[in-house]
Amino acid sequence: MPGHRYLFKHAFSRYPDQFWTEIVAYRVGCLLGVAVPPAFAAWDSATDTCGALIEWFLDYPGEPAERYVPGGDIMASMIRGYDRKRGRQHNFEAIERYLTVLSRGGRLEDSWVTWWCDTLLFDALIGNTDRHQDNWGLLWTAAGRARMVPVFDNGTSLGHEIVPAKIPGFHDPGRLDAYIRRGTHQMRWHITDDQSARHLALLRQLLERWPELRDQVRDRLAAFNMQAMRASIFGMTEFSIPVPLTPLRAEFVCGLTEARHRALVGTLTE
Repeated sequence: MPGHRYLFKHAFSRYPDQFWTEIVAYRVGCLLGVAVPPAFAAWDSATDTCGALIEWFLDYPGEPAERYVPGGDIMASMIRGYDRKRGRQHNFEAIERYLTVLSRGGRLEDSWVTWWCDTLLFDALIGNTDRHQDNWGLLWTAAGRARMVPVFDNGTSLGHEIVPAKIPGFHDPGRLDAYIRRGTHQMRWHITDDQSARHLALLRQLLERWPELRDQVRDRLAAFNMQAMRASIFGMTEFSIPVPLTPLRAEFVCGLTEARHRALVGTLTE
């Protein structure tokens, strides 16, 4: 998009193909019906560096200016002595209090509860462990109205840290299920909780708090097209790029996402 800002996000040397997770996560988000900033495979010919080219979610050409406020600023304004570096006080109940006030005051354009339901569902489906206080936020207009940002920064997900030599071990269903159960957010439900919430547990708590959202979650999972996901992901293995998405990685990501989908469907029936 000419005249618009993009982030070129490359991977660390330890996980050279991690940038693919941003691109795959975008495509999974599209299939799930969740707003995720577009992400494309890219190669910087000047430095011979591969990465994900991610569309910035504000300041579109011709659109009214907006101001981004990250969730970390919100947490710091609510919690005295908030540790911005570690974010251990990042908790959903504080988020609920803040966004409820905005919503009741008519300053929030969309349903924050629906947004968080979609986000927690998406994070559980891709296994995102990095939804910390600065990976969500609000976009404010000059008129003093706000909206939730698209679900950005999704690279720490989809088993990115599992190196190719370890992937065959996950053919064992028991090991795969144990890996999924260990997945956690960088968020607690309550500030006094001993540890961060696990993906499925946090979504379950949200649905217990707002049971009317269960149909929304059920509908999104039912509409998620596994064949379309596989076709989309394996299609990218054909891209000619110095750090490719290998068929081995693509199959692992697909199998992992399918297993997480089954676990989520099971959560709704518990």
